[in-house]
Amino acid sequence: MGLTILSRSVASLLLLAASVLAAASDANAPRQYIDEETGASVFFVGRPLVFAHEHPTFGGGVPRSSPAAPTMPVPPRDYVTLAAAAVDRGGKYTYVLIGYFWSVGAPLQGETACFGGEDLALQLGDRRVKLAPFNGSARDAGISQAIQRPSTDAKSTIYSTDLATLGLIADSAHPVLYCGAEAAPLKYELREDRLPALRELVRHLSN
Repeated sequence: MGLTILSRSVASLLLLAASVLAAASDANAPRQYIDEETGASVFFVGRPLVFAHEHPTFGGGVPRSSPAAPTMPVPPRDYVTLAAAAVDRGGKYTYVLIGYFWSVGAPLQGETACFGGEDLALQLGDRRVKLAPFNGSARDAGISQAIQRPSTDAKSTIYSTDLATLGLIADSAHPVLYCGAEAAPLKYELREDRLPALRELVRHLSN
């Protein structure tokens, strides 16, 4: 009797673990659709990368325990979401990173942020990859739908890239994003490890 109950418990745990792994795999799986406006086949990442810049007010300028902190219920942070996509037009592929720029909370007056249109740079260990805005709109690139847009008020900028660069980003241990002027760029840290989703997209496009 005891062994039977134990066996059932082990089997239930194995089934639960398999379900969790399957759900994670589904979340990381690439997405695809046919764009009716442009006629292109669009492949895009299942889970985009999200980078955050925390303002000094909550990062060190004013301690969280200070009387000033309660006046700001939400720590002000600026975010950049990078969604990788590939556009297939008759067998000719174009690769892009769609950057969304959005914020949570209100920074103090005079604090800087990136609002879209700026040059970006990704620090991948000892290698830095620069990203320049695409000369045109997302529709010009073949994408008429908002892919992985984090919020309706997020501003977007398209960045040209290639499959090899997407592979470098996917294989990096902890990419760091820099936005704005090269002399004093704003630093954005990766919020969550969604690199497996990018690796899945790269693997799919490489086959």
